[in-house]
Amino acid sequence: MARIITQTFEDTEGKEAGLAVIARACLVLGIGSVFVCIVLVILRAEFFWLAYGAVSMVFCAVCYLIFSALSEIIVLLKRLCGIPCSSAVSGTKTGTIYLCSQCGSMAWADSIKCEGCGEEFNSGDDQDTD
Repeated sequence: MARIITQTFEDTEGKEAGLAVIARACLVLGIGSVFVCIVLVILRAEFFWLAYGAVSMVFCAVCYLIFSALSEIIVLLKRLCGIPCSSAVSGTKTGTIYLCSQCGSMAWADSIKCEGCGEEFNSGDDQDTD
């Protein structure tokens, strides 16, 4: 019989996550502007639009890097100063997930049977934690 294995992880976001959203929006805007400029080059036969698309992509990629770095710096400074911060530093998110001990696929905490391998779980009293 398989067991449900409990693992923990944490996922918190603060207002600094807004900068990350702006960063991704800038990146999407840059990619979209490249496609629009390619269409304009085809329709108008002016290579100015191709250069404009390349410059806008570079500008938006730089904005993406700047806004991402700013949001990370704000989180790190808050942690350094001891200010309560609900955002997680990159790569440090934690929480709880449940895995099958036989095949390693994810399961619900109250699952009776693994959907991955079909193995039945023991009662919830003897769950392992890692």
